[in-house]
Amino acid sequence: MSIYFGIQLLVVIIAVMGTWIYRRRRLMQRTSQPPSGFQKTDEIFMDPTTGVQQQVWFNPNSGERFYQRIDK
Repeated sequence: MSIYFGIQLLVVIIAVMGTWIYRRRRLMQRTSQPPSGFQKTDEIFMDPTTGVQQQVWFNPNSGERFYQRIDK
């Protein structure tokens, strides 16, 4: 019986940690300035869901991309 509750507790902990990591990453994407280590690219595109132009920044160390909103 204690193994059953232990597995449930482990699943809950993993779910909470996954949610925390996901929200932290999404919050980072909402900042207006790119994080350190990112390089500006020549890529500018119109986001099809919001209709807003965005500048693409690239981190060569991790391969991660950052999208910065371009205000007119």
